[in-house]
Amino acid sequence: MSASLKRKSCSAIIFVSIFFISPIKAIAAKEPIMRVLISNENKARFRADRVENIFVHGISSNHRKIKSLNLVYNNNKVKYSINNNLNEWFELPNNFHLIIRNSDKRGIWFKNRRYAGELRVLLNDKKLNIINHVKLEKYLQSVVGSEMPKEFPLSALQAQAIAARTYALKLLDKNKLFDIHSTQASQVYLGLESETVKINRAVRSTNSLALFYKNELIDAVFHSSSGGRTENSGQVWKYQLPYLKSVIDYDQNSIKYRWKNKFTSAELGKIFSDLGGVNGIQIIDKSDTGRVLKIRLHGKNGNRIISGKKLRERLQLNSTKFEVDLKFNQINLDNKLNFDNKIIDDFPPQSLPPIPVNYFLFVEGYGAGHGVGMSQWGAKSMAERGSSFRQILKHYYSGVQIKTYY
Repeated sequence: MSASLKRKSCSAIIFVSIFFISPIKAIAAKEPIMRVLISNENKARFRADRVENIFVHGISSNHRKIKSLNLVYNNNKVKYSINNNLNEWFELPNNFHLIIRNSDKRGIWFKNRRYAGELRVLLNDKKLNIINHVKLEKYLQSVVGSEMPKEFPLSALQAQAIAARTYALKLLDKNKLFDIHSTQASQVYLGLESETVKINRAVRSTNSLALFYKNELIDAVFHSSSGGRTENSGQVWKYQLPYLKSVIDYDQNSIKYRWKNKFTSAELGKIFSDLGGVNGIQIIDKSDTGRVLKIRLHGKNGNRIISGKKLRERLQLNSTKFEVDLKFNQINLDNKLNFDNKIIDDFPPQSLPPIPVNYFLFVEGYGAGHGVGMSQWGAKSMAERGSSFRQILKHYYSGVQIKTYY
């Protein structure tokens, strides 16, 4: 072999070595920072853990080491006090931007919870927005523990970690002030208290894995329990997505697989005061899986057709998969009318039963949540039967790929 060939060979070896090393460094540098809105109120209090300090940037020219910080927004002014000295308050400009950090692994206390990363505070729409800036994987350790019981099998927790990671990545940088809510409006995030050794293992063992459909991140929605079969996305929201199709669920052991609610006439009168209460009700449209799409209500002030989703919100039901039964304790016995589930307008005027003083609405339903995507209790059952997180995810999200998001 000639010297020139040897040099070319060495160059090739060096090139290959660099090719394999540099992406690893790039991956380590690319973990996203999630901006999580954890509060939107008129007052806030932050404190360190025990003897530690918090560092607050924005209340003076330098970072200030303090034990606690109180903020209040009132009469178009933002004021703060430090170290529990509530007798001395200082005013902040309305365009302030506070950054609160510490070097303590136990995090920063806010509203009886501890948060990792840093907390940022700004004024938006006359409310103090508290936004937690935290690395994605640390964020997920809380989300998995907040969304799914820690006792669930590891592969179910792993499936939850990947679904939650995908959901978060899909929302990253879509809004100016924050990426995601800390409530069920997005996915539940309760800070450091939700972490356990098992949950952290589930997150670490799936590090960087996300769900894709044709190389695009999916809308990885999930819910507690579907009541036997998940729902097509097009029946709940505007669009039918190819990977959010109805599939059989294995959630029969869910604590909310079957549930019942009872409402009195007085309660219905308050909830539907605009209708003058409810004395007639009828389901007029359902999805293929049995979820209520439209329902007609009759009250003293007239009829109204509303969506099953709207009725679920107003009655605070677990899901839209339900049946209704209106029971009256006073019936016109001369006409022998069965008034349950009938609408007053359906009867001839001369045969209308007298309006009862007291009556009850019974609602019997199945499942909890919107019913689209992964069922958490179904994932538990599949895991207990030996399914891996990959099998769980590919069951609930049709035709998806599981791969790294970098």
